[in-house]
Parts: sequence; C-alpha cells; structure tokens
Amino acid sequence: MARKLRNGILILLAAAVLAFALWMLWPRSLTGTLGLEGREISASIVTTGWEEVRDEGNFYNRPTMDMERYALPAGSEQALAVLALLDGYTWHPCWDTLTGESSISGIGSLSVTLYDPQDTEREFDVYSGTGKIWLNGRIVRLDYFGNGTAEALSRELANLLRGESGVAN
Repeated sequence: MARKLRNGILILLAAAVLAFALWMLWPRSLTGTLGLEGREISASIVTTGWEEVRDEGNFYNRPTMDMERYALPAGSEQALAVLALLDGYTWHPCWDTLTGESSISGIGSLSVTLYDPQDTEREFDVYSGTGKIWLNGRIVRLDYFGNGTAEALSRELANLLRGESGVAN
C-alpha cells in the first residue's frame, strides 16, 4: 500500500514538472500579447557606441547615444508592416519572468521600443545583445534561440522604421 502511494506521488510530481516545463516553453504570439493592432504605434530606436576623441595629442573614447522617434498612425502601411514582422516571432516565460526581475543586462548597441501612446502598459523593447525582451511590463525570452533572433529583429524593425525596407514612412 505504501509503495503504491509513493509511486502515485512520484507520478503526480513528474506530471507537475512536465506541465510546468510545457507552460514555460510553449510559444506565445508576440503580436497577440502586445495588442497593438488597430492602434497608433509610437516607436524609438536607440543606438549606442563609442567615438574616438583626439584632444591635444591624447586619444580617448567617449560614449555616444543617438535616439530616433517615430509615430505610426493606426492602420498605416508602416504600422501594418511592423505588426506583420512581429507576427513571425514568439515569446515564452523565462526565469526573470518568474522572479519579477526588472532589468536586462548586455543589451547591445541597438534597441527598438514600440508602444501605445494611449496605454503605457503596452510596450515592447528588443535589444541586439540579448534574447530577453521587455513585453508589457515583464522580461520574457524571444523565441528559442534568442540572442541572434533578437539582433535580427531589432535590425529589421530599425530598417522598417527608418524606411530602409521599401515600406513608406
């Protein structure tokens, strides 16, 4: 009797671990979660780097930061292109989601932010240096191979917003 009870508990524990793993790894829609369809989209691109400075024969590097801002009217060709691009990506929870972490390190030199100016809860940040993204107030993981995927997505979004993708501004 004790053996059956122990085996039953082990089976339930294994099922709980499997259910948790499936929940953590199950892909979720980026556009569905962000909820920007039919809304005005505000966007910003931040590019950081280093600039070599020469001063009286001395050389040193000075940090640089450039910010570009965009407003995409609801239903515009560019807004629809941004949503279509995001529709090809998924996210899933990560350890930082569970612990409530609120900062991301190693973000890289390019970050793109999309948000609804009427609803500050709807925000998406993607960084070129990490697979973690900021999505509606929490840190989650982009796709399964995050770092390279995030870098590609941040560059594609930046090109789209700058009008370098063939979609009109």
